[in-house]
Amino acid sequence: MKLLLTGDSIVARKEGLKEPRLNATLKKLHQNLKLNNTAVSGINSGAFYAMLSELVLRQKRWDKLIILLETNDLAQHKQVPLEQFEQNMNLIVSSVLCQYYPQNTILVTPPAVDETKQIHRNNQLIGDYAAVIKNVAQRYRCQFINLYQAMIEQGNLSELCRGELNDGLHFGQQGYSLLGNLIVKQIE
Repeated sequence: MKLLLTGDSIVARKEGLKEPRLNATLKKLHQNLKLNNTAVSGINSGAFYAMLSELVLRQKRWDKLIILLETNDLAQHKQVPLEQFEQNMNLIVSSVLCQYYPQNTILVTPPAVDETKQIHRNNQLIGDYAAVIKNVAQRYRCQFINLYQAMIEQGNLSELCRGELNDGLHFGQQGYSLLGNLIVKQIE
C-alpha cells in the first residue's frame, strides 16, 4: 500500500532520524508500505491550502492520503479563528477529493499536549479544533483518526509528548508509536 503523508511538523519531524519519524515508525509496523511525506513544519491550514497543488495534487496518486494539520492553527500566539479554520479545511478536503475518494482520505486531529511544558496550546482548545476535524471528516465521509482523544485516553502526556525539543507538543518514539498504530489500524 502507498501512503501520501502530509501536514505540519508532527508529520515532518525527523526526531534524530534521517527520515521523518512517522515514516520510520510506519515502516516498522507495516513492512509493505511505500511512503511519500510532503509535510511542512510550521504550516497552517491557510498556507497548506495555498500550497495544495505542490503538496498533494501534483504528486502521483497514492492509495491513501493522510492529513494532520491543525497544530499551528490553534497556537494561541498565531491562532486561526475556529470558523476560518473550518472554512480552510472544507476547501482543502473538497479540493483533494477530486483525486482521492473519501474512503482514501484520512483526516487526523492534532495531538494532545503536555500542558506543563506547552505554553501556546492547551488541551481544551485542541479538543475544539479536533471537533472541527471530526465534523469535516463526517461531512465529506472521509476516514478519521482522533489522535487527540487517543492520547488523552492513554494518559501520561508528559511521556507521550516528550521528543527532542521536549516542548510538550513535538513527541518522540512513544507518541509516534501511538500515531503509527492508529494509522495502521485505520488502513487495514
